[in-house]
Amino acid sequence: MSPIGPPQAQDGPSGFDPGLEDPPVKFGVWGDSSVGSGVVGSSGRPGTTGPSGTTPGGAGTLGINQESQGVGVLGRADASTGTAVLGTSGQGTGVAGRSKGANPGVAGVSKDGDGVTGTSTAGNGVSGTSTAGNGMSGISTAGGTGVVAGSQSGKGVKADSVTGNGILGTSFDGIGILGQCGHSDTSGFGFGFSPNFAPGVMGTSFNGAGVHGFSANGTGMDAFGIVGIVAGGEPVAGQFNGDVHVTGALTQGGGGTHIDHPLDPENRFLDHAFVQSPEMKNVYDGTATLDDRGTATVQLPDWFDALNENVQYQLTAIGGPAPGLHISSPVEENRFAIAGGDPGQQVCWQVTGARRDAWARTHPVVADGKKEPEERGYYLHPEAHGQPAERAIGRLRHPETVTRESRVEEAERV
Repeated sequence: MSPIGPPQAQDGPSGFDPGLEDPPVKFGVWGDSSVGSGVVGSSGRPGTTGPSGTTPGGAGTLGINQESQGVGVLGRADASTGTAVLGTSGQGTGVAGRSKGANPGVAGVSKDGDGVTGTSTAGNGVSGTSTAGNGMSGISTAGGTGVVAGSQSGKGVKADSVTGNGILGTSFDGIGILGQCGHSDTSGFGFGFSPNFAPGVMGTSFNGAGVHGFSANGTGMDAFGIVGIVAGGEPVAGQFNGDVHVTGALTQGGGGTHIDHPLDPENRFLDHAFVQSPEMKNVYDGTATLDDRGTATVQLPDWFDALNENVQYQLTAIGGPAPGLHISSPVEENRFAIAGGDPGQQVCWQVTGARRDAWARTHPVVADGKKEPEERGYYLHPEAHGQPAERAIGRLRHPETVTRESRVEEAERV
């Protein structure tokens, strides 16, 4: 195509010539300006509302394409700060896209920058609504992010759904949903990653699960950090319906078993407390029958010597007194001997030992520990000492922990 030359423009030509582009740009209407708008369209016809919904009014600029791969309206900005298509509205919609088929109402494509960006000083930067499909969909195929949302003081992402998913993120190899919360205090909430004390992910629900994770073959929820998971609740901070595997130390204020009552499992429970010790104690017991000399040898597991040290013994004679009953030979090669009883007498025995395996030696129990300077004046259980809940060490260590009341307040603000 030979050079066409710009049309007469009110503010002077820009120097752009569609015929010199590679490949040349074919067009239906061409407007050119060096400082103003290349094409300006205006319509005073209002929209109407009927049984089928809202019908738009007259089009200031209308682009129609009949081909399967063509473009109705194309905007291009070659400068780094230019705008390809700009829609401005005082009260209504700046840019609206509608599609009657399966294709997007508005599609944005970019080689290096943002495909679509929306900015608002008070309202929504970008809003998507759908009666059946996706209100908004973002896809990245080359390691980027499908949808990125950021906010200086409001919500980075807000999604509402009556029956479907408010937000659905799917990824084959990356992260389903990633967001950032950039607040410098602890009152903001983001999704995915937080560079401060605000939660990276927050889920709020009045009746259901605040956050729900499900995996058919993997981990339903995976957490890693200085503290992997911090949970608080009233009356229960956590509930595990199934076996729990802990590879490290487990500390607690108390504990025990809680089972259906063996005599009345339909109507009652039975609770027992754990036995506590300042050492990692192992307990072994049993009953031995003395031979015709009033002695017995008790065989322990073949790993007893390797696991235990500081072994202690208790013996109890059954059926009659045995004042001479004693340990005649302490544990050696995983066995010990009893003597001093009557022939044929039964003896109940108990042996305890302190663990000396590799993990126990590297993680000894410190029975009488001191609080760190910043923890003094705070309590593990402040209410038990007549102190307010704000004096809890848990809140001191994890200021990002949000109480139920503050979660409700945040949900109501949302």
